[in-house]
Amino acid sequence: MKIQLNLDSIAVLLFCGDLVVDNTAPLSQDEWWDVERKLRNASKKTPSKLFGMNRDTMVQILGIDEYIAYKLMARKETLNDLMFALANLENEGIYITTKYEDNYPKNLTTTLKKRAPLYLYYVGDLTMTENHMVSVVGPQSLEKKLNSFTRNTVTKIFDEEKVLVANGTKGTDAYALKVFMQLGGKVVCFVSDHMFDKKKTYAKAIKEGRLVLISAVDPFAYFNVTNALDRNIYVCGLSDLQIVTATHINSGGVWFTTIQNFHYHWTKQMVLDDDNYNGNIRLLEMGAVKVTYEDMLSLLTLDQIVEKNAVVEEEEEILIDQMSIYEFLDE
Repeated sequence: MKIQLNLDSIAVLLFCGDLVVDNTAPLSQDEWWDVERKLRNASKKTPSKLFGMNRDTMVQILGIDEYIAYKLMARKETLNDLMFALANLENEGIYITTKYEDNYPKNLTTTLKKRAPLYLYYVGDLTMTENHMVSVVGPQSLEKKLNSFTRNTVTKIFDEEKVLVANGTKGTDAYALKVFMQLGGKVVCFVSDHMFDKKKTYAKAIKEGRLVLISAVDPFAYFNVTNALDRNIYVCGLSDLQIVTATHINSGGVWFTTIQNFHYHWTKQMVLDDDNYNGNIRLLEMGAVKVTYEDMLSLLTLDQIVEKNAVVEEEEEILIDQMSIYEFLDE
């Protein structure tokens, strides 16, 4: 498989990517969005137009900050290194896409908007991300009762012919992935470190078209907390539904991502109704959709469980003597 990237993709990889190590740091995502906006305002120019611009044009015509223009010019000098790195990746069976390509997962940009990664490394069939996808998250330590719930959950996901979104970590995620693969299901595995090593681990499933491996960071990257938290957000962005098996308040990535999701609404989340986990109790108090052990053993579909257990917010009746002057005047 040979992937041809368009010039806009080459531009974002050159100016923002992590494939080329250089003295000049790549542009941050926010810096790139600002450059892109200024290009768009200048007769709807696309990122590839940067290749033909000098520093003065960037600053005086586009209004790009002088330091950003300096970085853009410096990064242009590394174009040959980038092309060499892309060829090496392809020889290893690792491909790359960007938000300017047709095969980039559209649900990421739709859901996450400016937080969506500008580019993705992948191994396998990326069209798998076009299906209905569900993720299952929980603690990194396994418990017998939770394992039973997780097994019943992924079995229901498989029976409904949905794709499982995994994050490549130990504990609940690893167990859900293992059971789902044993059932013969298809998996999108979004990882934040050691992608090259995981490519070998899942080589058989990738070859059989049952798993696609995706990363937003260098395939040889080591574990990094920031990358891991970003990865959790991307998993939410891909998922039509996320099921939280267990979490404790302030316990780590699952709790932090779930709280963020309440604010940004990246995906619909169901939380297991289990009083043994104070995080679950708090999330349900905040209005999360509950799911029970019995629900996962029932004949109900996941959508039906959501509909059955969704919290209906009733509009509070406002009496006229409690209304502010602005409400009274309907302003």
